[in-house]
Parts: sequence; structure tokens; C-alpha cells
Amino acid sequence: MSDRLINVNIIFIFLAAVVFLGFILNALFDRIRVTSVLPLMVIGLLIGPILKLVSVGPASVMAQLTPYITALTISFVLFDVGMSINFYNLKTVMMRATGFMTIVVITTALAAAEIALLLMHWNIIEALVFGFAISGPSSIIVPTIIKVLKMPEKLSTTLLYESVTSDLFELIVPIILLGFLVTGVVSVQSAVSLFVTNLLSSLALGIILALIWIYVLGRFKEYSKDYSWMLTIAMVVATYGIAQELNISGAIAIFVFGIVLANIGIKGIQVSDVKSGEDKNVSIFKDISHIKEYQREITFFTSTFFFVYIGMLFSMSGLSVAIIAAGVVISIIAILARFLFAPLLKQYMSANDGNRMKQESWLIAANVPRGLSPAIIATLPLTMGIVIPGFLDTMFMTILFTNVVSTVAIFAIYRMIDRDAPMVEKKGSA
Repeated sequence: MSDRLINVNIIFIFLAAVVFLGFILNALFDRIRVTSVLPLMVIGLLIGPILKLVSVGPASVMAQLTPYITALTISFVLFDVGMSINFYNLKTVMMRATGFMTIVVITTALAAAEIALLLMHWNIIEALVFGFAISGPSSIIVPTIIKVLKMPEKLSTTLLYESVTSDLFELIVPIILLGFLVTGVVSVQSAVSLFVTNLLSSLALGIILALIWIYVLGRFKEYSKDYSWMLTIAMVVATYGIAQELNISGAIAIFVFGIVLANIGIKGIQVSDVKSGEDKNVSIFKDISHIKEYQREITFFTSTFFFVYIGMLFSMSGLSVAIIAAGVVISIIAILARFLFAPLLKQYMSANDGNRMKQESWLIAANVPRGLSPAIIATLPLTMGIVIPGFLDTMFMTILFTNVVSTVAIFAIYRMIDRDAPMVEKKGSA
């Protein structure tokens, strides 16, 4: 056998092993109380920067594939998240969830920026870029954690919504600030305008494309029913691509696309019958259910692989005591900030049970893992010709420690739940 063939075989075996491991870890959550996220990232660390079994340097194939793997993961995971959300629940929690997300993000960002100023000695703009980049939970990791945490539905919806919308702060604000560093021009008015425009444009694009797609699925139901999932995934990927080309948030556009498709498409729409000239109600309930079933499986595969991939991309070079300390302190601050403001979500917690509500407050606080957005921002300064000493290593270390802290915290909380009064029935969570 040639080396190329051996390498291909190893890749196939590796992918299969990762999927089986992810399934086992999810299935055993009720016993080991550890989500699959951290173990999978540790495997990536071992394969990549520690044992160097795979080349992951800046010029490597793995590094060059990052934009494509990232785009596909965002598309699959956030589409699945959107489809799993009940619009009535989202509408009920949206205002309070937005307030919670905003105050937590800003508090965390300013605290992290202060830590960066003290430990890394960057200027104020560089510190704020870092602070906002790691200010919110990961829109890819949190949905995976939420699936194995037993919470009231409205509380779960709130945390999912928060993880997606916080991406606006994590991506848009740092990009604006980096633009200030390049041009030397600081305009608060233009920054706010860009932020609001990006949000509204992302929402509008997601809604418009979802309505168009619901019409297409209904109008050509007989032709598309056997391929509805594959065709829909093509539309989801196209939605992300269109959004990114328009310089708006692909993550929010896809999230909204999924919500609209699941909540409006399932009720059916009015489609004009060209032959008879009459309107008839065409329900695509079966198509939506079919899409959800397939999407759940492909999301499991892509998210499982992505956690290993993120671990492989960590940079272990140039580490210092200051960088490690920054990662640890910021992780702790993130948990404390979320716990401090958790009472804002009190009405979505389990009523008439003080012990249960306290446990849910800590579960809210434990949702601190950072992932995709800060990983993207970590590489931006260099691509823009901006040199910030230790920026990339500090960002990656913070991502690692927030995932470690989140995993340990969730493990400890569930041990407490088991010791006191179980929050939920013991049942599998695969």
C-alpha cells in the first residue's frame, strides 16, 4: 500500500472512532456527568500540538481548511438549533433574554479587557478587542451542552438564543475596533450604526430566504419530497454564503432560517395552483419532520468532529505565566458574572423550589465555554497587519480554560444535584 492510501485509511478510522466516542460520552452523561466537549478537545490537543501526529501549523492543510470546516459547522449546528426552538417560547423570552445577554456580555468584556491590560500590557483598544471576542458563550458548544442539561424549556431557549446572538458582540465589535486600529479613526456613531444594520439585515435575510424555501417545498412537494433534507441543506449553506458575502452575520441568518422553517413551514402555507388558478393549502409537515430527523444526525457528526478539530488547532508555543493566568482568571470571572445576573432569568426557572432554582442558577453560570467566534478573531489581527504580542495564544488559552471550567462546574453541580434532590428523572440523554 502506498502512504497516501494508508493515510486515507487512518483518516476514515479516526473519523469513525471520534463519532463512536462522542456517542458514548453523550450516552454516559447521566453517569459520568461530563459533557463530550472537553474530552474531544483534549483528543484534538493530543493529536495536534502535543504529539504532533497531524501538522496544524499556519501553512498546513488543516489550517487552510479552517474557514470551510467552520462554515459547514456553523451552518449545520445553528440550523439544527433554530429548528429545535419553539417560536412561542422564543417570543416570550426574547426581551428578557436579550437584556441578560447584553449585560453579561458587556460586563464580561470589560472585566476581561481589564485583565488583559494588567497582565498582557496591551493598549485599551487591543484589550477591548480581546474582551469582546471572548465575552459570550459559544454558539456551537452551548447547544451541545444544553441537550444534556435538564432545564425548563423556556430557560433552555433563553440560553440557546443568548449563545447565538452574543456572536454579534464577539465578531462585529472586535472587527470594528480592529478597523479603528488600522485607520486610527474612532467613531462611536458609525460603530453603533454598523452593529444595528448588521443585526437587522441578518434577521431580514434569514426570514426572506426561509419563506422563499417554504414556498418552494410546498409548491414542488411531489418532486422534492424524497430529497427535501439534501435540498434544504444546500439552501442553508447558500444562506450562510450569501450573508457572509453581504458582510452580515451568517450565524444569525441561519438561526432565523431554521426558526422560520420549523415554526411556519410546519403549519403549511397558501400556494397558488397554476393549473386551476385556485389557492390551496399545502402542508409540508412531513418534510419538516424528515428534515429534523436527518439534521439531528448530521449535526451530531459535525459538532463532534469540530470539537476535536478545535483542539488540534490550539497553539502551544509562546505560552507564559501571564497568558495562562489570564485564561484562568477570565474563566472564573465569566462564571461569576453569569451567576450574578442569573436572577434576571428567575421567572424561567423551576417555580416553588428554592434548591432547584439555585442549582439552575449555577447551571446558567456554567455555560461559559468559548469556541468559534474568539478562534476566528484570534487570527484576524495578523491578517490585517496588526501585531498584538501574545494575542493568539491568550485567546486560545482562554478558550481552553473556559471549556475546562465549564466541564468541571457542570460535573460538580450534578454531583450536588445527585446528593441533594434530583432535578430530573434519571434517563438516557444520548
